Amino acid sequence: MKKKKFSLSDLMRSKITWAVIAELLILLVCFIIRPEFFSISYQPTTGMLYGSLIDILNRSAEITIIAMGMTLVIALGGTDLSVGALVAVSGAIALKFLRWDVSAYPTPGDYTIYPFVLVLLVPLAVCTLMGLFNGVMIANVGMQPIIATLILMVAGRGVAQILTNGKQFTTLYTPFRFIGQGSLFCLPMPIVISAIVVAAVALFTRKTAFGTMVESVGINPSASRLSGINAKAVILIVFALTGLLSGIAGLIYSSRIMSNDSNNAGLNYEMDAILAVVIGGTNMSGGKFSLAGTVIGSIIIRTIVTFVYYFGIVSEATMAFKALIIAVVIVLQSEPAREWFAKRAKNRQDRMSAAVKGDA
Repeated sequence: MKKKKFSLSDLMRSKITWAVIAELLILLVCFIIRPEFFSISYQPTTGMLYGSLIDILNRSAEITIIAMGMTLVIALGGTDLSVGALVAVSGAIALKFLRWDVSAYPTPGDYTIYPFVLVLLVPLAVCTLMGLFNGVMIANVGMQPIIATLILMVAGRGVAQILTNGKQFTTLYTPFRFIGQGSLFCLPMPIVISAIVVAAVALFTRKTAFGTMVESVGINPSASRLSGINAKAVILIVFALTGLLSGIAGLIYSSRIMSNDSNNAGLNYEMDAILAVVIGGTNMSGGKFSLAGTVIGSIIIRTIVTFVYYFGIVSEATMAFKALIIAVVIVLQSEPAREWFAKRAKNRQDRMSAAVKGDA
């Protein structure tokens, strides 16, 4: 098989290339303004690495995990607005199982009322079922994805409030704290969990035919059905998987704060996840998707937030500053911009080739 020749113009046409360039430019600005932004230290007392770069990876874990599912949803040509609410549901169930009755157990402590395995598995099972509900509404009832998930987005936080009777449960249970605040191989546990999730989803979609099925359904559902693909089953699996991943993110979030916060848990996560997917190069109209690009997009979003906090930009300006940088990144990824840079790269490469031939 003939090896494909490297082409700079093709590289410039890739959306992932511009996502990487955007991240490197943001980091370069951070380095110029304050070089210690890149400093990483090791604390023997906790056995963990610390620093702004570690914090970026750590704090982007929830969005990265959710965005893995969102990538597949968008590849189908849809969107899921319920992921933030499912984060709240997951945390509420976990804390409910840890404390159950705050009137009987009024003081939070290093204990759990129900077995810890239930604290982990029940929230994940419930969130998976709620994701499956979205899939049923879309695949079987024929509802538009944005409408079906909007229903659960509104209802989800209400469910979380009902589960905890509108109360905020807190806990000091050490094994639960380990999920969001522990470490493994000197890295914060959320980084390890997100890496495992990314690897698992990548293996599931790229080492099996499922990823191709998702892209086929996203490009043309009717043609995919005629080719023998069960489009409804694909939709059900994708939305159930997205619900499961939202549940994992919810456990990490509630473990970070050692509490449930049904009003604020997962707030705006759906928007950040969609942005991460779009920045990563997946087209909102469906079809081909890039999990690696989504990871980069998630890191870009968290880098912007860390940049804002680290350099003392007023919190009121955070959203505007974040939107400005994301807008620049998306403009650079637009078809006209990429084509312009690709043509310039091709012309430069042609001139270099002609110069080499002339010297020869």
